[in-house]
Amino acid sequence: MPAPDDRPTDLVGHPSDDWCADTPLSRRFPIYTRFNANDVLPDPITPLGADLVWKPHVLPGFTYGYVEMGALSTAEAIADPSAWPAAAFRYGHMYVNVTTARLNGIRSGLGWEVIDAGYFGNHPDAPPHDPHPDDLDPVISERIARRAQWTLTTTTYPDLEEDTRIADRLREQRPDLGQLSARALVAYARSVLPFERMMWRGEVVAGAQAAVGPATVDSVIPSDVAVSAIDLIGPPGDVVSAEPSAVLWRLSRVVRSSPALTDLFDDGVDGLLDRLGSDQRDFRDAFAAFIRTYGYRGPSEWDVGADSWETRPELAMALVDRLRLLDDSDAPEVRRAAAAADSAAAVAVVRERLAGDPDAMATFELGLSSGRRFAAWRELGKSNCIKVINEARVALSTLGARLTGEGFLDSPREVFMALDDELDALCLEPEVVVPQIRQRAADWATYADLEVPLFLDARKPRVPVADVPRRVASDDGRCGPGDVLTGIAASAGTATGRVRVVTDIGAVDAFEPGEVLVAPQTDPSWTPLFLAAAAVVVAVGAPNSHAMIVSRELGIPCVASVDRATARLRDGQVVTVDGSAGTVTVH
Repeated sequence: MPAPDDRPTDLVGHPSDDWCADTPLSRRFPIYTRFNANDVLPDPITPLGADLVWKPHVLPGFTYGYVEMGALSTAEAIADPSAWPAAAFRYGHMYVNVTTARLNGIRSGLGWEVIDAGYFGNHPDAPPHDPHPDDLDPVISERIARRAQWTLTTTTYPDLEEDTRIADRLREQRPDLGQLSARALVAYARSVLPFERMMWRGEVVAGAQAAVGPATVDSVIPSDVAVSAIDLIGPPGDVVSAEPSAVLWRLSRVVRSSPALTDLFDDGVDGLLDRLGSDQRDFRDAFAAFIRTYGYRGPSEWDVGADSWETRPELAMALVDRLRLLDDSDAPEVRRAAAAADSAAAVAVVRERLAGDPDAMATFELGLSSGRRFAAWRELGKSNCIKVINEARVALSTLGARLTGEGFLDSPREVFMALDDELDALCLEPEVVVPQIRQRAADWATYADLEVPLFLDARKPRVPVADVPRRVASDDGRCGPGDVLTGIAASAGTATGRVRVVTDIGAVDAFEPGEVLVAPQTDPSWTPLFLAAAAVVVAVGAPNSHAMIVSRELGIPCVASVDRATARLRDGQVVTVDGSAGTVTVH
C-alpha cells in the first residue's frame, strides 16, 4: 500500500485508498457495475493479473473494441487515456462501465433503459443516466446501424477466424518451458500478451452483437404466443465452451465401464494421475490429450493468477468424477437434441403465425439465425482471449514452481502477487521482493471478503475500503416453503430437484446428479457440471452470460440474476426452476 501522503486522489478530490490493482474511474463515463463483470472476474484480481495483463492490454483492447463495434468514436476513446471507458477496477474487483453500454443503446435508438434491462434487469440500485451533450452523435448512430445490419446478415466473421488462428498458433509453437531460464520464462509471458489487446475485438464485438438477434426476434413474436426469443433460439450449436464437456463425458464413460478405474476414482481424485498403472495408459493418454487441447480453461480464467486445467489437472479430473455417476441417457448430445426439438417446435408455431406477413417473417428469420451464430461467436471470442492469457499463466506458473522448490515462495501461486516490474528482481534476487509479495498475498485475501457495491458512481465520494461491508454467513433472508425467487428467464424448461450451493468449482465432490446447481456465477470451467444438474440458478448474469448460453446449448433450465441466490437458498431444499418464467419456487 502506498504511504498516505503518496496516495492518488480520486475524481472528486478525496484521498483514495486504492489497492495496487485499482484504476481511476471516468468522469465522462461515470457509472460502473459488477453485473457481467462478476461472470468475468468473480474474485479480486491478482496484482500481476492487473499489472501485466489487464491494465496494459485488456482494458485498452476493451475500449477499442467499443470503437471497432461503432459505439464510441476514436476521439472519445483517447480523450482520457488514464480512465478506461469500458471497465475499471475498484476494491480489487472488476467493474464494467454502464455509461458506455447505455450510449450504445441511446445512439442505436433503443434507449438506455433497454440496455439496463439487458444488463441487470433494471435493478433498483442502478443510478439513472444523466444526459450529456455528446450522447447523441449522428455519425456514431450511422455506424451502429451499419453494424446491426451486418450482425443480422453476415454468415462469416473473418476477424474472429484470424484471432482463432493466432491464439491456436501460440499454443502450437510454445517452447519447452521446463528448459527456459527464469528470465526467459518472464520474457515469454510478456511476449504473448500484446496479442490479448487484439483478441478483444472479437470478444467485444461478438459479445455485444449477440443481443441483436434476440431483440429482433422479440420484436415480431405475436403477443398471444407464449414463447420468448430464448425459447426460439434454443441451443445455438458449435459453442466452443461446451466442447470440453463432450470430451469429459467420453472420459467419464471410460471410467464408468472400467472396474479398475472406478476403484481408483472411488479413492479420490487427489494424486489420481500418479496412481494410474500401465493398464490405464489409454485413459492417461486421452486425459493428456484433453489437457493439451482444453487445458487453457479453468475457474476465474480471466485472471492470469488463477489455476487452469493445465496448471491444476485435478480440477478437470474432479469433473470426470462427477460425470461418471450419470447414466448414458444424460449424454450432452441427448440433452442438446431434446432442447433443439423443443426449440424447433416453438419456431414452427411462430412461423405459422407469421406466414401471412412476409416482412415480419423475414425479420424473424434474420434475428433467429443471427442469434444462434453470435451466441457461438461470443464464446469463441472469449476462448481466444483465454488461450492467450493461459500462455502467460503456464510460463509464470513454471517460474513460481521453481521459486517454491528453491524455498523463496511458499506456493507457486505467490508469484502472481508480484508486479510486472518486480519479475526481473524475482529472477535475480528473489529475497529482495518476497516480503512485499507476501504482504500483498495477505491483502488480497482481505479483499476477497469484501461485499463490494453492485454500482459505482465516479461523481460521488468513494466509500473507503474500511467501510465496505464484509461477507458474513447469516440465515437472514433465507427462503422457506412457498417462497418464489425471481430472476431473468435464461434457458427454457422446468425441473425440480434438491438444491446444492456451489461457490467454488474446485470443490464439487459433494454435488450429486439431479441436483439443482446454485452458484454465484459461472464461467466455462463450470460447463461439465451442468451435465449433472437438473437445473442451474445463478446470482448474477445477463441475457447472454455464460450460464445462459451453455444452459441453452445443453437443454438445462436456467434462471439468472437471482439476487443473493447462494445466501437465500440452502443445500437440500427442494425447488422447481422454471427457466421460461424466470422463477425458483421453494417446496
